[in-house]
Amino acid sequence: MASVQLDSNKQLERETLTKSSKQLGLTEYWAEREIIENPAYRSIAQPFVWHWRDMQPLLAKASDIVPMEEAYRRALLFANPGLAPKAWMTTTMYGGCSWYNPGESAEVHRHPPSASRFVLSGDGGWTAVDGEKCMMSRGDLILTPNGSWHNHGNDGKEPVIWMDLLDLPLAENLNNSWVMEYDYYEQEEGGEAAKRSTQTITRTEDYSQKIYGIGGVKPTFLSHKRAAGYGSPMYVYRWKHTVEALNRLREFLADPCDGISVEFIDPTTGDSVVPTLSFGVHMFEPGFEPDFQRKTASTVYCVIQGKGRTEMDNGKVLDWEENDIFVVPSSTWYRHINTDPSNDLMLYAVSDEPTLKKLGFLRRQRRQADGNVTER
Repeated sequence: MASVQLDSNKQLERETLTKSSKQLGLTEYWAEREIIENPAYRSIAQPFVWHWRDMQPLLAKASDIVPMEEAYRRALLFANPGLAPKAWMTTTMYGGCSWYNPGESAEVHRHPPSASRFVLSGDGGWTAVDGEKCMMSRGDLILTPNGSWHNHGNDGKEPVIWMDLLDLPLAENLNNSWVMEYDYYEQEEGGEAAKRSTQTITRTEDYSQKIYGIGGVKPTFLSHKRAAGYGSPMYVYRWKHTVEALNRLREFLADPCDGISVEFIDPTTGDSVVPTLSFGVHMFEPGFEPDFQRKTASTVYCVIQGKGRTEMDNGKVLDWEENDIFVVPSSTWYRHINTDPSNDLMLYAVSDEPTLKKLGFLRRQRRQADGNVTER
C-alpha cells in the first residue's frame, strides 16, 4: 500500500484517532488491510505426511513407559507444522494414533466434538457407545457422535492401534466449550444414581450391523435417536463390507479425479455420518492416471492398502505407503498416483466438505490433461 505524506496537524489527528479507536476496541481497516487480506499472515495447514515407520516405534515405546492411568488415552497427536502451536491437522480436524495394550481401557467420557476411530491393527479392541460395545478389526470405522458417552479398551491378546479424528478445531473456533466430561452416572436398583468409570452394555452384540447392515432397508419399529448429540445411529462401519462395495463398482467408469469411491452415510437420512465431516474410501486401480483437482475443503487421508504419492501443483510431492497418514489442505491442486503396478490403492479419507457445503463455501475444480479447468 502506497504511503501518503501528511502535514503535522493531520498526522497528530491521525494518531489521536488511532489511540481513541484502540481504547474502544476498534482497529483501523486502512492500517490492518494487509494483515486481514494477505494469506501470508494466516495460519494455514500445509501438505504433510506422517509416516508409519516413524510413528510406530514411538507408540510402542510410549506403551511401555506411559501408563494408561496417566495418559487417559495414550495417543500421539498429528501436529501440522503450518498450524503450530496448535496440535491440529487442519483448521477443522484434529487427530492422533492411539495404542491400547491387552487388558487396558479408558474411562467413559463425552465431549462436544464428534469423534471417530479408524482401526490400523489388532483384534479385540472396542469402543462402547451408548450401551453398544463396538468390536474392532483393521479398517473398521467406529463413530462417537458429539455428546455421546463412550469408552475404549482392548480385550484381545495383541496391542490395538487406531487413528482418532475429531472436528475439535471447528468446535473450538465456534467457542463450543471443548470440555471433557467424566462424571458418568447410571441408575442402580432402587433408583440411586451411581458414578461409574465404564458403561453397562445394554445393546445386543453387533447392534449397528443387525439394525442397519442391509443397505436400503431401515427398521421402522425402533427409535433411531440414540446419543444426545447429532450423527448416524449406526456406530460401526465394517471394512469387509466397504471392500465388497468397492469391488461391486469396478465395472463402472471411475471418477477422473477420485477413482472409485464410497462414502459412509447415516442410513436413516443418507447424509454424512456426522454433520461436519465426510468419511469414505477411494480406490485407485493399477495404471489409473487421475486428473488434478482442487477444492475449498481439506482432506485427511490414511493409506489402508498400497503405496503411492500425491502430486501437487507447486511441484511438492508426498510419498506414502501403508498406514501413513497425510493431509491435503484446501485450495491445493493435487492428484493421487498408485505406484504399485499389481495392486489396488485404497485411501481412507475424512473431509470437512459437509461443513463447507452447509456454509455455501464448497467449490471443486478439475484440471484436465489439456489444461482446461472445469467446475465439478
